[in-house]
Amino acid sequence: MHYLKYTFLCLILCSYLIGQAQTIPTPFKSQEKYGYVDAGTGKVIIQPIYDKVTPFSEGRALVYRMGKGYFIDQTGAIKINLKYDSALAFTEGLSAVKATGAWGYMDKLGSLKIPLKFEQAYPFAEGMAVIKKGGKYGYIDKTGKEIILPQFESGFEFSEGMAAVKKNGKYGYINSKGVFVVQPLYEKAGNYSSGVAVVERDGKYGIIDKSGKAILAIEQDWVSVFKDGLVRVQKSETWGFANSSGVMIIPADYDWASDFSNGYAKVKKNNLYGYIDKTGTVIVPLVYQWLEDPDNDLEMMAIKSGTWGCINMENEVVSPFTYKVNRPFSEGYAVVTKAGKYGYIDMKGKLSISFNYEYAYDFLNGTAEVVLNEKTRFIDKKGTCVKFCE
Repeated sequence: MHYLKYTFLCLILCSYLIGQAQTIPTPFKSQEKYGYVDAGTGKVIIQPIYDKVTPFSEGRALVYRMGKGYFIDQTGAIKINLKYDSALAFTEGLSAVKATGAWGYMDKLGSLKIPLKFEQAYPFAEGMAVIKKGGKYGYIDKTGKEIILPQFESGFEFSEGMAAVKKNGKYGYINSKGVFVVQPLYEKAGNYSSGVAVVERDGKYGIIDKSGKAILAIEQDWVSVFKDGLVRVQKSETWGFANSSGVMIIPADYDWASDFSNGYAKVKKNNLYGYIDKTGTVIVPLVYQWLEDPDNDLEMMAIKSGTWGCINMENEVVSPFTYKVNRPFSEGYAVVTKAGKYGYIDMKGKLSISFNYEYAYDFLNGTAEVVLNEKTRFIDKKGTCVKFCE
């Protein structure tokens, strides 16, 4: 019985720790300084004390303060004092670094693992990294050994065992031994995903498999990268979607379409917007003048008859269409007016900052310029004055 109780408590603790580990701090700006927040809760994780920050990768982020660079962990603790001129994000345990015009790689302890001997170095993927040497591009392994000798005019990271490289002005695909599997015939070539890649030839786009066979004819005006298992396809000013087999599962019937995300895509026809699912079924009818992207609750702000309201994916009204549209949303807030005064609504259509101002501008980096008593001030997203306050 005690054993079962102990096991149960361990499972709870492990689940909690896993949940905590999945929260990756997100950069934010406050009064000209940068820090990191929990994107889900908005809670500040690392205080805004830095002049410049980068996103976290493999538990490390490159930050700058008072002219010096550091790699910090997700608690804000300094792990590496950067002694190089430049550094890239960690991938597969290594970071490309530059000093005195040459590039190499260091590990997460800051030790130089691959000497500074390249003209350019890029992040690792699938155990190899693109480097430039003697004006040509090749690939090295994690010991710095040149696995594929520098011989290409350009090169991209490996994906699904293949990499796009440029030779004689055209792109093709090589395998991990440097042998062309798909001959260089293309002006542009994307990474492989689900066994296929988007390419451009003679100004037209299509999709090829790993043998180079076109599974979506290279005659489209544009093809996006894969998102949520589908690509957007444009032909003759209309848009539809194809799957990884090259089948147009949603015909090109729309004037515009967004990428799919969480199973839904925003579409436009006759200047009105709605949402479809991955079968092409219309989920939110195309009756809105504009739709914002849905939030985690699958609710979104919408414009109908010139007013803002909030709806969900069932096309149910969450917040009534009340406020006249002044400008689009910015950083999750939109300016609204009432009786000649200005305030802000949030992404649920709720009045979050009251009608206190003679004028109000969009939010930028967490603050917005407003006019109160004929004087300019800056407020935060709670409506608190943070600059030029009396």
